[in-house]
Amino acid sequence: MSDINHTQLTLILPMALEEAVLDTLLEHPEWVSGFTSMEVSGHGQSQTCDTAAEKVRGRARRVRIDTVMQHADAVQLLALLKSIWPHPEVAYWMTDVQEFGRFV
Repeated sequence: MSDINHTQLTLILPMALEEAVLDTLLEHPEWVSGFTSMEVSGHGQSQTCDTAAEKVRGRARRVRIDTVMQHADAVQLLALLKSIWPHPEVAYWMTDVQEFGRFV
């Protein structure tokens, strides 16, 4: 299915917000039909290392969430997430998706 209105929304957030953000995504199936989450490492000056292990390693544990959705829904979801968790260490980006579908 080709649809120029599809967007990949990627969220990078501190581990402490993982469950709450995942719950919020699950509470809004009208916007999010599915997503993938994984643990990643954050590097750079904007990352705060919370634990001694993170400080020694020089990188912060983060969660990455990826979902493909309608662009307008992604905008609404981001507005909701920003209003609930206005956290400076939450990063996001949206990428246009040229094609999205399933092998059925």
